Amino acid sequence: MWTDLKGWDSASKENEARVTKFSSADFTRGELTLPYRYYEAESVEEGAALPLVVFLHGADVIGTDNVQQLSAHDIGTVFADEAWQAKHPCHILAPQYPRGMHWRQPVVCDWLEALIRLWGGKGADPARIYLYGYSAGAIGIFALIRRRPHFYAAAMPICGSAEDKDLELLADTPLWLFHAEDDTIVRSGESVWVQRGVTNLGSHVLAERLRPIMRAELHYTEYPLGQMQEKYHLHTHCSWVPAGRDRKAHEWLFEQRRLQP
Repeated sequence: MWTDLKGWDSASKENEARVTKFSSADFTRGELTLPYRYYEAESVEEGAALPLVVFLHGADVIGTDNVQQLSAHDIGTVFADEAWQAKHPCHILAPQYPRGMHWRQPVVCDWLEALIRLWGGKGADPARIYLYGYSAGAIGIFALIRRRPHFYAAAMPICGSAEDKDLELLADTPLWLFHAEDDTIVRSGESVWVQRGVTNLGSHVLAERLRPIMRAELHYTEYPLGQMQEKYHLHTHCSWVPAGRDRKAHEWLFEQRRLQP
């Protein structure tokens, strides 16, 4: 699947500078140790709790180098932009998983939740924990929400899919989905990934299934047939590029607050 990356986007010079603002660490939970990068914002008011953004990368940058999840594309660092931080200071976590694993695995979800709890103790606002990620990372977002349906303030899953079961577990978390209509890697309709006999729904079909049952806000941005190639000159899977520039969606994300304790 990942052998032909023709048309993939490249990181910008600005991204290189933003990556240097992230520190590197390893986190152990039980027998699992995974690397992660983190951006620790300065609070506008001393002691004030700040939002925590958790970024989950796609399967194109799996590994243990603890660099590629931020250096390969601009998407992982968009909230570390100087102008954004001046307006919306926030902490950012950018973990990385190795080959042979996946964000949706229970052991990895356990690890992610423990890492988030750790940062909750570092002053992150528990009412403003945001998830965003692309492809495999978007699949991981849905897995995390299913486990704790009222925990996350909002999520931005990009070019991902979710299992076609227990969709009501997603209904209380504000969501803004993104996908290209003609994505050939993760289809916006039924996904190419069928696990354990369960169909995975791409963003288009998922949005249609969720709308009648959503109790929280739901938005879906679909880039029409041909736009990724004609406008952005990129592979149809790379919808994280326009999503990463969508300031309206980013502002919406940071407006969300978790209502339930």
